[in-house]
Amino acid sequence: MDPAAPSPAPPPVPPPADVPSPVTAAERIVAIDVVRGLAVLGILVMNVVEFGQPLHAYDNPAYAGGSSGLDLAFWFVQVTLFDGRMRALFSMLFGAGIVLIAERMASKGQEGRAADLLLRRCLWLVLFGIAHRFGLQWTGDILYLYGLIGLIAVPFRKLRAVPLLVLGVLALAAFVPMSLRDHGTMEAGRAKAEAATRLEAAGLPVPEDLAAAKKNWEDLLASVPPKPETVQKEIDLMRGGYGKVFTGRWDYHHRFQSVFLYYHFLWDVLGMMFLGMGLMKLGFFAGRSPKWVYGTMLAAGIGVTAAWFAWAWAWRATGFSPGAIELRLLHDLAYPFARGIAGLAWAAAFLLLLRAGRARWLTTQLAAVGRMAFSNYIVQTVCCTLLFFGYGFGLYGRLSRAELLLVVLAVAVVQVLFSRVWLRFFAFGPLEWAWRSLTWWRLQPLRRPAG
Repeated sequence: MDPAAPSPAPPPVPPPADVPSPVTAAERIVAIDVVRGLAVLGILVMNVVEFGQPLHAYDNPAYAGGSSGLDLAFWFVQVTLFDGRMRALFSMLFGAGIVLIAERMASKGQEGRAADLLLRRCLWLVLFGIAHRFGLQWTGDILYLYGLIGLIAVPFRKLRAVPLLVLGVLALAAFVPMSLRDHGTMEAGRAKAEAATRLEAAGLPVPEDLAAAKKNWEDLLASVPPKPETVQKEIDLMRGGYGKVFTGRWDYHHRFQSVFLYYHFLWDVLGMMFLGMGLMKLGFFAGRSPKWVYGTMLAAGIGVTAAWFAWAWAWRATGFSPGAIELRLLHDLAYPFARGIAGLAWAAAFLLLLRAGRARWLTTQLAAVGRMAFSNYIVQTVCCTLLFFGYGFGLYGRLSRAELLLVVLAVAVVQVLFSRVWLRFFAFGPLEWAWRSLTWWRLQPLRRPAG
């Protein structure tokens, strides 16, 4: 080669790939924010009972909080319109978020980084959940559950909509054999108790196992309404200082995030996440499904609500007896599917309003709350723990079930005002910003850009 000859030009350097970054405020889907805002405001309608009354009042109005008059009316509203419905929406929206993030990264040529991002996003949520439950003392934390179970859902993000929907239904169907097993155990215990009663009436000796079964059944029937000292013990605990509450609920928190997680929430949350992922791929949560789909879902939700009211009325006729095990079986078999359908009916109603341009004042507030759903979820905890627990105003056990509705309305106003004011100056909520920064491992811009 002639040394005087010019050297060949170097090959062109390809332009660097776009640096991956989270979605901007302008790229948000308003429909999803509206449904998320609905879920975060609606979930307090149920959670307020667990904040302000002994724990078993959440499941049985005869345990505490009142079960007559306005208290009974509010219980009917809770159990037919809200119980599990908003949590189902939350779970489905979390699954929808997995799909949305993955698809947006793929559209920017960053599909290979999606798994790493989504897994880190879930792992940080686990830590947020631990701090929420043990630090802020909220027994109903869902962040920890979503973080752990989201790790299972992420690898399924590339499946088509129909397989995801099938997987969701199959996961929820796991409650069928579990409910039948639990009912069989209860039924056997009741049968032994009845056999012991017959032997006693006949003046015959009662075997030890039958006598024990009879005592267990009688204790169950006598547990509602509870003995006053039982309720007062829990009330005194929750009206104590922070250290007393922390130690008093330590074991409960661990059971809830271990045994109950794997026995119940694994199937509950994972099933709803799969459904949300499938529905997101069909455009449901983005408001892009045909109008008849939303109408059909709304009609199905109304049907479920009517059936649930009939069930609630039948249980009321028993005096809310824990011994009404046939009614409990009916509830447990239908609950996973009924709350999913009813939750989607809520979403369908507001998505139809949004598409029609109706009630804009309402959808605007919901969208603001939904953009800051994480922060608002923690705001609920801060407001309610300070209001009810002993290291705050100590109102635990003092308000009836109907009076708790006033707390729901007051906290909802706080959340709406907080969201609207904050978003005038900042692009994202404070905890959303922290979660984004940790997930992407670099500080994200917080203030709204000028203009």
